[in-house]
Amino acid sequence: MHRTVTDTLWAALGVGGAFGGMWAVERLRPPVTGDDRGEPQHQAGIGELTRAYVFSAGVIAASPLLADGVRLPRWCGPAGLVVQAGGIGLRVWAMRALRGHYAHALRVVPDQPVVRTGPYRHVRHPGYASVLLLWLGAATSARNALAPLLTLAAVGTAYRHRMDAEDALLRRDLPGYAGYAATTPRLLPRPY
Repeated sequence: MHRTVTDTLWAALGVGGAFGGMWAVERLRPPVTGDDRGEPQHQAGIGELTRAYVFSAGVIAASPLLADGVRLPRWCGPAGLVVQAGGIGLRVWAMRALRGHYAHALRVVPDQPVVRTGPYRHVRHPGYASVLLLWLGAATSARNALAPLLTLAAVGTAYRHRMDAEDALLRRDLPGYAGYAATTPRLLPRPY
């Protein structure tokens, strides 16, 4: 019983960290160049992402009640929070590298450059990778092996759809992006 209560507290910290981290990072976002709403077709995946976050929060919150056989070691609670902090740091770095081009809408504004500095030197979508880290950390903090698996499946699928839409738009409308995409991986940097 004591382990379930402790795991529930870690899970609550993880979910709070995920939503709190996303809220805090949004407050640090530089002013956006151009329209941040865009046309409805450029809002690809917003509803799917919201559903993935809510589903993941529910899985993480419920995971301490599941069987002992799928529990992770105790150190996973604090380790999950460290992973979340890394995700927040990556997100801030990505926003600063893009400056005013870090928007919610999928769009290209006049004179928008292909950014190849900061984390964009290593991966095309560090902002999305950061949110995956944020949610992976939240799920790991719950100390149940099912939480990270289900969370990565839900959030990962939603972001894969979003990245597909964004890559298609940028290849079509942003000069130089196709060449950048051909040499830069999507989420995980190549080993050097």
